[in-house]
Amino acid sequence: MKKFILVAALGLGLAACSDASQTNLSNSLDRAGDSIDNAADDIGATLGNAADDAGAAFDNVADDVGNRADRFGNAVENAVE
Repeated sequence: MKKFILVAALGLGLAACSDASQTNLSNSLDRAGDSIDNAADDIGATLGNAADDAGAAFDNVADDVGNRADRFGNAVENAVE
């Protein structure tokens, strides 16, 4: 019931607003929406960059392990000859 009263009061308040007030409110809501869009884009870019960095780190570790395995194999081969 309280929600209905609040919504009704808000509706009456918006209906009583002047055209300039409605325009200002609309512009404010548009700017808020744009800010939310920009924040979401920034978060997406940050997450993408972090994922790329993590992938590069895994690649480096895999290369390092591969190089160590090659060196170990070469050492064993040289010791056997």
